[in-house]
Amino acid sequence: MNKWMKWSSIMMSASLLIGGANAVQAAKAPASVKAPALTKAEQMVQIQLIFNDNKLQQKGLLVNGRTMVPITVLRDVMSLPVSYDNSTYTYNVGSGASQLNLDTSEYGVLTSVNHFYMGSISADYNAVNIQGRLYVPFKLLNDVLNYKGEYDAVTHTLKLEERDTNAIQVMNGTLSLKTKDLETMIQYPQITGLADTQVLQQINEEFKRKADAFAAEGSEMSSHRDPELVPFPYSYNTNYMVTYNQNGILSVLTDQSTYTGGEDPVQREAMTFSLKDGRPLSLSDLLPQGSGAEEKLYQILAQRMKKDGSTMSLENNRSSLQFYVSGAGLNFYFGNTGPESFAKGIRTYTVGFRELLPADADPFAAFK
Repeated sequence: MNKWMKWSSIMMSASLLIGGANAVQAAKAPASVKAPALTKAEQMVQIQLIFNDNKLQQKGLLVNGRTMVPITVLRDVMSLPVSYDNSTYTYNVGSGASQLNLDTSEYGVLTSVNHFYMGSISADYNAVNIQGRLYVPFKLLNDVLNYKGEYDAVTHTLKLEERDTNAIQVMNGTLSLKTKDLETMIQYPQITGLADTQVLQQINEEFKRKADAFAAEGSEMSSHRDPELVPFPYSYNTNYMVTYNQNGILSVLTDQSTYTGGEDPVQREAMTFSLKDGRPLSLSDLLPQGSGAEEKLYQILAQRMKKDGSTMSLENNRSSLQFYVSGAGLNFYFGNTGPESFAKGIRTYTVGFRELLPADADPFAAFK
C-alpha cells in the first residue's frame, strides 16, 4: 500500500462516524486529502427510526431499495460497544460471537460477523459509507444480529426491537498452530449457560470434533508439502457465525478455507441443533411431513434458481443442498462449491416460513 492510499484509509476510517451531537470526533485530514466516496446512491430517502417504541433523533436511509441504519444507533441507542482498530482500519460493534466487524478502506466496507465475511452470502449485507458516516443494512440486523423490525413504505418509518434469544452464550474456541509447513487458525463455537449440562456437552463435543478433524486434515496434508512446488506454508482456517439463537434451536454457519498451493474452494457447513435434546435438526424437523411444505419449497427454489440464472440442476444436486436458519427464515446453498466460491460468494436462497406454512403454524413449537 503506497503512502497516499494508507493515509487516505486512515483519514477515512477515523472520520466515518462524524455527524450528530453524539458522533465520534475525528482528526481533520489535510485539505488535499479527501476520503473517496464509497457509495454513490441513485436514490436516498430519509427514514424515521423507532426503537422499542421510542422515536429516535438519528435518521436512517433508504438507499437503492436497502433500509440502512447508522451505526451510531447501535452504539448510542442499542448500547452496543464500538471500538476502532487503527492497525486494520476496522470498527468492531458489539462483542462475542455476534460482534460486527466493519473493515474500512478506500475500496469500500467489508462486512463480517465474528469475522465471517457476509459478502460471501449476499452483497445486500454490506455496510456503506455515506457522506462520512457508516450505515449497516436492516437486513443484517434482522437476519443474524437478533433484531427485528417493520418498515412502513408509506410513512418511511422503521420500527426496531430486540428479539428474544435463548438463555445461552456462544463463545469462541480456538485451535492455532504455526510451523514451517502449516499455519492454522480455527475458530469454533462453544456454548455456556444451558441448564441441561448433558445436552451442552453433547453439542460442544460435536463442534470440537469437527474442528479437530479439520486441524488433523491440515497436519496430514502439510506433511506432504514439497517446498520446491509450494514455497509457502499450507494454511487451514475456519470462521463461523451464529445465524439463529432463538426458540430452542441454535443454527451455525462455518467456512473452512485452505491453501495447499492452488485455488482451494471454500467449504461451507451449516449445523442446526435442538437445545432441548442436542440432536442435529433436518429440514423435516422444521417442515411437518404431509403438509406439502417441502414440495412447495423445492418449487420455490427451482423458480429462484432459474431467475438467478443458475445452470445447476436442483433435482440432480438435492443431496448437496444444505440449510441454516436465520431471522429471515430458511436459507439454502449447495455444498459442492468450486474454487471461485470465496471471490464470487456462495449462492444462497432464502425462503421465509410464511411462504411454506400457514400463518398460525409455529415451526419451532417442538423445541421450546
